[in-house]
Amino acid sequence: MIKRFSSVVMIFAALATLTITSCKKDKFDEPPHTTTDPNIANATIAQVRALFSSGNPITITDDLIISGVVTADDKSGNFYKQFVIQDSTGAIPILVNKSGLYTDYPVGRKVYIKCKDLVLGQYGKNLQLGGYVDYTGSQPAVGDIASALADKYIVKGPMVAPITPRKISSFSELNLTSDQSILVQLDPVSFQASSAGVPYADIVNGQSLSRNITDCDGNTLAVRTSNFSTFASTNTPAASDKVSIIGVYSVFNTTKQLAIRDIAEVANTTTACPTVIFSENFETTPGSGVISLSGWTNYATAGSKNWTSTGSSNKNARFSAFSSNVGSQQPSNIGWLITPAVNLDATTNEKMSFSRYVAFVTGTIKMEVLYSTDYTGSGDPTAANWSLLVDDAPLAGTSFSSTSISLAAITGNNVYFAFRYTGGYSPESTTQYNLDNISIVGQ
Repeated sequence: MIKRFSSVVMIFAALATLTITSCKKDKFDEPPHTTTDPNIANATIAQVRALFSSGNPITITDDLIISGVVTADDKSGNFYKQFVIQDSTGAIPILVNKSGLYTDYPVGRKVYIKCKDLVLGQYGKNLQLGGYVDYTGSQPAVGDIASALADKYIVKGPMVAPITPRKISSFSELNLTSDQSILVQLDPVSFQASSAGVPYADIVNGQSLSRNITDCDGNTLAVRTSNFSTFASTNTPAASDKVSIIGVYSVFNTTKQLAIRDIAEVANTTTACPTVIFSENFETTPGSGVISLSGWTNYATAGSKNWTSTGSSNKNARFSAFSSNVGSQQPSNIGWLITPAVNLDATTNEKMSFSRYVAFVTGTIKMEVLYSTDYTGSGDPTAANWSLLVDDAPLAGTSFSSTSISLAAITGNNVYFAFRYTGGYSPESTTQYNLDNISIVGQ
């Protein structure tokens, strides 16, 4: 009897041990949730974005791991089954087939994305990172990372300081490709009359909508809002209101868009539109021949070529060392296009912007932007002292893109700015450089 009782006790003890062991194993198999930084990144967001050129989505085959801080989540409903991460080089949305992502990946959390076997592709030319290639539509698209696989590809890091949005005063500062998905603060802007004082989206008919805003230069950008967002029925500000808006910048084909994270990030602002100190769009030039504008200096310090006027409906300045006339092909061409004197003492936080594109890229040219405070306003510029603002290396393309340069550190009431092209036939560097819409503004 005692032996039988002992046997029963031993059986129950064994079962209890097995149960405890099983519970421990189940606990061990759960994905780890860490608040420490694993520091496993071996690539930047920009490097991963650069893997995609065009066309259909691609599957990443290299063992690349990126890290970034979450700048937007799905808490407000304006981002659906995705969150956005950003590092110092760029930003990208991460698609996950799961709702309530903000509980795991809230704004301010650092995360690591194991990119091998993930899919990189475009939605309306906006790059995204997901789990598979979706062939169900009219063309291949990026599909979500399966919820069950989220922990395989996404590693949680600690909560860190939130990303400070990049402050933008002119939409022209936003690049269609390199700035995609970054967090921005647009200040000041106003809603267009047709988009003012109306709901951000249509919840009655279940429609996401775009409401247009304008900057101080009259550029337009669409504020895109999901009908599932918590603020879809909220009315946009009045057209007379100057507001600041924080959101994630994206594109849909060639349309610049903004997605708001929280309605609290749309607020009235006291920021005034910048004061235009100087501007030139070359529309008063003839569209051909050497540029001759009042107060400007067009001067060649090597060779005999000068900046010329080109275009008809959109006139601009052009320089190229190329010539079909063999006799005029010169070993070196250095052409200076110098603005009239600009007063930078009456304003603060000045910025220069200009548009440019290059064509017929041959060799390596230099296109530099310089300034001088002791140039006389005419004649040989090499007699003055010049400081480099930017070495604007040419980028091939057929359309204008904008560049913005801070002038806040420069003082003086007679400051000259020069656009200096250096090229020639020794060695052959004959790229055509086009310049337009030069603007200097301040507060």
